[in-house]
Amino acid sequence: MSHLGLCRKAGLITLLTVISCLLLSTTVLADYEPNPSAARSDIPADYQWNSSDIFPDYDAWKAELEAIGGDIPKLMEFQGRLGESAATMLDAQNSTHEMMVRLYKLYVYAQTLYDVDQGNNDHRQMQGQVSALFPSFGEATSWMEPELLEIDPTVIKNFMAEEEDLAVYSYYFSELWRQQEHTLSSPEERLMALTGNMRSVPSDAHEALLGVDMEFPDITDGEGNPIPMTVSGFSGLRSDESYEIRLQARDVFFGTLRNYETTFAVLLDGVVKSHIMSKDARGYDNCLEASLSPDNISTGAYRMLIDTVREKLPTTMHKYVSLRRKVMGLDEPLTFPNLYNAMIEGVEPNYTYADAQVVIAKGLKPLGEEYVGLLTEGMDPANGWIDIYPNENKRSGAYSNGVLAKEIHPYVLHNFDNTLDAVSTTAHELGHALHSVYSSRNQPPIYAGYTTFLAEIASTCNEALLTNYLLDQADDVDVKLMLLNQRLESIRLTIFRQTLFADFELRFHEHAEAGNPLTAEFLNNLYADMIREYYGPEFELGEDDECEWMFIPHFYYNFYVFTYATGLTSGLALADEISENGDEAAQRYINNMLKAGSSAPPLEILRNAGVDLETPAPIISAMEMFEQTIDEFDKLWTKKYGDM
Repeated sequence: MSHLGLCRKAGLITLLTVISCLLLSTTVLADYEPNPSAARSDIPADYQWNSSDIFPDYDAWKAELEAIGGDIPKLMEFQGRLGESAATMLDAQNSTHEMMVRLYKLYVYAQTLYDVDQGNNDHRQMQGQVSALFPSFGEATSWMEPELLEIDPTVIKNFMAEEEDLAVYSYYFSELWRQQEHTLSSPEERLMALTGNMRSVPSDAHEALLGVDMEFPDITDGEGNPIPMTVSGFSGLRSDESYEIRLQARDVFFGTLRNYETTFAVLLDGVVKSHIMSKDARGYDNCLEASLSPDNISTGAYRMLIDTVREKLPTTMHKYVSLRRKVMGLDEPLTFPNLYNAMIEGVEPNYTYADAQVVIAKGLKPLGEEYVGLLTEGMDPANGWIDIYPNENKRSGAYSNGVLAKEIHPYVLHNFDNTLDAVSTTAHELGHALHSVYSSRNQPPIYAGYTTFLAEIASTCNEALLTNYLLDQADDVDVKLMLLNQRLESIRLTIFRQTLFADFELRFHEHAEAGNPLTAEFLNNLYADMIREYYGPEFELGEDDECEWMFIPHFYYNFYVFTYATGLTSGLALADEISENGDEAAQRYINNMLKAGSSAPPLEILRNAGVDLETPAPIISAMEMFEQTIDEFDKLWTKKYGDM
């Protein structure tokens, strides 16, 4: 048992014991140096997530795969019987959700193996075997919602009054009735379910092309030594302290993507065609409405974000580009190799993962002892939640999969590289994980998840609280400048860049909806024009910069990217409220949002937590914070370095 486990067992969950336990239990982690080119077998097992928490081994997984394949058709036994009684309706609902949990266990187990070694064909085959079950599940349940809609709502309401456990589904039924005009007949829903595997092909192919098949030339350091270029390593190289490395990374990465531009365009065209098919089949006016309506989000909220951000570009992003040119002493326009690097070099410390655990626990103290205790549990590698370090063929980026949070725990994929950004990413992903823990432990299975609109709020609130803490602790001008730079980059990447992505996604969908194919030429030109618009006249595109869209996986997620921007907007507002008003605001946020899951309309859940995104006010507030941070950085930097 770890030192942290002993502390928890004794019930000593105060912040001081959390920090001391972390220092004891993670000292060994400081010795590992992240290497994106390392073989998976070279990553010590102590730093890997624990797949055996789901199934003890492959044989157990295989046995459940075979069993569930035989059990899924049994759901058809409820067909035509939902109106028999409250007990039958409840049994059908519960059986369906129990089957979903079993499916997710199969899928997440395969995912935890495949995503850390995407070159392993056995693991890819496992993932494919589970994916093949989802259309079968969809087919076996495709009749259910059409049949529920054929039953008089009064009958269902009487059933809920009669059966207390069925009353849990009240919100589900109300949402079903709201979406009735877009629900198809039973045979039509069956056909839609059968298309599930085909519609995932573009996304799967995009992932395989980038993660496995595509090979990038090496770049070199200042002494001519080769540096491997990988998808997972690109983010670190584009922000390296050496301009020559950043320049090479940009040219090699985007130049290689250019060689596959037609393939990327065809894949994106394929996923958009599937979106068009769905919106046409269900009778929505456009793909955006088809994506947002099930979550009860209006298209106006999406467009309001884009319009508000674009209106503020001259005093925000364009101003930030000007600041970067000033600080870096550039006479020429700013370019991509000078966009991601720190404006104050040589200041950022090297953060080990053990350092990250300590500083995150301290920074998130305003969320309370219970939250910090759960956070500490998730960050401790001994508990099997997190896969920490990069390796060859590992999926790039980071994510949290929380679908098993109630009965097992979330699974967090990371590519920790000892940077401040990696520390921030850790806080971000654990925000997702704890959102899943709170929602799954406080909601019935049907509401245990949270909608995409709410998905990025807990994560970005954590980041904002962490940045606030680090700024409060900073007593050195250069350190404060580094942290202000970090805040600027966080807002640029999460609000401005993701809004650009959301704008781009909307425009290429509208282009396709008008009957036009998505060609590489169109997508490249559109993306280039939007970069010029968002970054302004003092930014200049490189020869292949417009190829950046090709490696962004979120364009395959059906209008998901805008939730990053609305999420950080909300997260900043919530973090400020918690910092100013303490435990009362923290508990309102935890009780009204984190614990709420998807038990109410997402805008209502967020409003109950303290943020109203039906007005542009929170977005404007975030824009103002960005501009104020630019001014604060400029003032501090000019005072210390302006006359040099």
